[in-house]
Amino acid sequence: MIQYNSKIEQKVSLLHAMGWFSACLFILLLQGCKHDNLTVPQPNENIRPAADFIHNNYEMRLFDAALEKTGLNVELNGNGPFTVLVPNDLAFNEIGVFRPADLDRMNKDSLRRLISYHILQRRLYVSDIPSNSVDFRYATLEGSELYASIGSISPGAITPTNMLFFSGAKAVRKDVVLSNGVLHVLDKVMKPQFEKNIQDWLSDKKDYNVFVAGLKKFGLWEQLAEKGPFTVFAPTNEALEKRGITMEFLNGAVPQNYIAEVLFGAYIMYDKHFFISDSQVFNVINSNGNYKYHLKDKIHYMEYFANEAYPTWKLSYNMRLRDNDTFYSIILADVTYAVGAKMDYLCSNGLVHDLDQGLVSPDQAIKKGKDEK
Repeated sequence: MIQYNSKIEQKVSLLHAMGWFSACLFILLLQGCKHDNLTVPQPNENIRPAADFIHNNYEMRLFDAALEKTGLNVELNGNGPFTVLVPNDLAFNEIGVFRPADLDRMNKDSLRRLISYHILQRRLYVSDIPSNSVDFRYATLEGSELYASIGSISPGAITPTNMLFFSGAKAVRKDVVLSNGVLHVLDKVMKPQFEKNIQDWLSDKKDYNVFVAGLKKFGLWEQLAEKGPFTVFAPTNEALEKRGITMEFLNGAVPQNYIAEVLFGAYIMYDKHFFISDSQVFNVINSNGNYKYHLKDKIHYMEYFANEAYPTWKLSYNMRLRDNDTFYSIILADVTYAVGAKMDYLCSNGLVHDLDQGLVSPDQAIKKGKDEK
């Protein structure tokens, strides 16, 4: 009897052991079948707020210095969301800023407005901007608007190719994710003239004294205070001198003897708000970035286009003036300009671009049968 009970106890112990093993196996199987969606995601500690991210990137040290100088670094580490458009150090170098100490030459309030123009109070990814659009406006932290232009190749694809510009500055790095927003790196500093129209802006620059005097002499000046928009390619004093236009010439010239719309009007594009980069975007959208138009005299014909010129790959523009729009027309001027730092000066009624080559000499704009007195 005792032996029988011992066998029973052994069997019961075995069953208990098997039960414990099965329970463990069942728990392991449950863990192995756990679905990823049931896992609570952990925050990525490597994603930093905007100011911290900028502070820890070497190519952004000058923008970082500007943030610290203006106190905007504290704001950019807040909750956001923000979109930060960061000109890299090479962009600051183009406008003469090579080290943080160079920013001390700038008025602190003016610098704050400039840097605030590079910040949006929202998340703006490339996919949020309408494909193949030009001059699409977004409000900035400064209070005014900037202009986004984007040319998209295969916009419906999973990974489309996008050429993106903000107020004429190319985004060379896009959609950098931040804990409180997103960041895009630009190849130039955006330079809005917040309260100035084109007339105000030109009046402040000694390099364009002869151009301003010529516009006044030939009745083209007052319009540049109007709403516009205008795009003005402003020749420097030296550029006009090479074409025979100086203060001495203007003092003795008789306006009635010249076609004003050619002599000085050739530098003005009417009813057009034209960043140099817009031509690049048009080239993506319709495979033709050229813009052709008659001057105000309805005869002379201008061809304009822009491209990234080899070997520097800097964005440059070309202006070609013809005496008419026929196949047999004569090219009167053909100039190319490629100094990115002096393009896209955004004013309240349009844009100004620097031009170091003159287009038209007085003898090319003189009216037939007229001699200068």
